[in-house]
Amino acid sequence: MPDIMWWPALACAALGAWLDVTSRRLPNRVCAAFAIAAIFGLGATQGAALLPWALLHAAAALLVGMLLFRFGVIGGGDAKFYAAAACAAPIIPAAGPLALLGWTSVAGLVLLLVMMVGRRLGILAGKGSLLKGWEVPYGVAIAAGFWLALISV
Repeated sequence: MPDIMWWPALACAALGAWLDVTSRRLPNRVCAAFAIAAIFGLGATQGAALLPWALLHAAAALLVGMLLFRFGVIGGGDAKFYAAAACAAPIIPAAGPLALLGWTSVAGLVLLLVMMVGRRLGILAGKGSLLKGWEVPYGVAIAAGFWLALISV
């Protein structure tokens, strides 16, 4: 179980995941609150020395995310939401960003497989379903990756 200082960030991650599932939107306010809570959690648990490295990771993640958004690979909210999660994963030690990216990728793959099986079985494809086309609510994967990165360290 992550330290209590991470709970606000985990709550923001859960809220973002819920909003992404239900509305396919990750509002800027949620992303900003998530970033602030992640910075607070990192500073409170690891000290201020790692904050510049986490902010560097977040800036790099936002830059790459916005490029991916520009070319239609991911949504803008997903890019901002991942950058907010990156505020908790400093570039040093090297496992921080790799753990977040790795766990987010695994969670994204699981999410996509669940969506595929749900569609195939007709469970998730009915009217009023949480599945809206083939849009993947990647905020769920980012929130899960964040949680898994915190408990795996």
